[in-house]
Amino acid sequence: MVQSTLLAALDKGKNKNKRALTLENGDHLDLTSCHPTGRQPPTKRARISTAAPAAPEASTSAVPGPSAASTKAEEKKRKIFDRLKKECKSDAVKFQGSPKTIKIEEVYTEAEFDLLFKGKGLLIQPTPENKPKSVVTIIHFNSLAHIQSFFGDELKPLKGNHWTRGGLPSRSFGGGFFGGGFGSSTFSKSVKTGAVDVSIRSFEVNYSKNNMKCSLKFDVSQTGGDYDYDSDY
Repeated sequence: MVQSTLLAALDKGKNKNKRALTLENGDHLDLTSCHPTGRQPPTKRARISTAAPAAPEASTSAVPGPSAASTKAEEKKRKIFDRLKKECKSDAVKFQGSPKTIKIEEVYTEAEFDLLFKGKGLLIQPTPENKPKSVVTIIHFNSLAHIQSFFGDELKPLKGNHWTRGGLPSRSFGGGFFGGGFGSSTFSKSVKTGAVDVSIRSFEVNYSKNNMKCSLKFDVSQTGGDYDYDSDY
C-alpha cells in the first residue's frame, strides 16, 4: 500500500500537467484522456433557422410566345392593311357609289408567301385540275370569312371620301352656246363631300415564283348612308 502511494507521488512529480493514477498492479491511468466508457461530451444541437422558407423562383418555362416567323407574318399583314387604308383615303380613290379597285404590289420569297397565304382563301391555280405545274399562284378571297381568316386582328374599319360626279354639263345663262343669249354649257368638277365607311368586298392574290412579285387586288366599296349601292346610276 505504501509502495503504491510513493509511485503515485513520483509519477505526479514527473508531469504536473498530466493527471494520472498508478494502480496497484503497476498500470498507469491517464485521467485527462477520454475513456471509452466515460461520458461523452454532449453533442451540439444543429441550429434551426426560424426564417420563412424562400419562395420558389418563377418558372422560366412559361407558355411560349409567338414564333419569330409568325411575328414576321403579322407585320407583313399589318403593312398590307396600312397601305390599303392609306389608298382608301387618297384623292385618287373617289367613292361615288360604285366599287373601287386598289392594287398593292409586294415582293416575297416563296417561304414568306407560303407563310402568309398557304391554306387560306380559295386556291385557283395551280391545282390538279388547273395548271398543276404553273409557277404562278392565284388565290381568291371572296367571302368575309376568307378575309377575316387572312387579316385576323389586323382587320379594322376603313374610311374613304365620297365625291360628287364630275364631267356633267351644266348651263350658265347669259351668253348662249354661240353668244345667242341662251346661256353656255360648262362641265362640273368632282368635289369631295365627306368621309364614308369602306369595306373590303373581295381580293385576289397573284404570285410568281420566278420574280417573287406578289400582286394584291382589292375590291372595296363605301357602306352606310345614302351611298351603299353598287351602281353609278
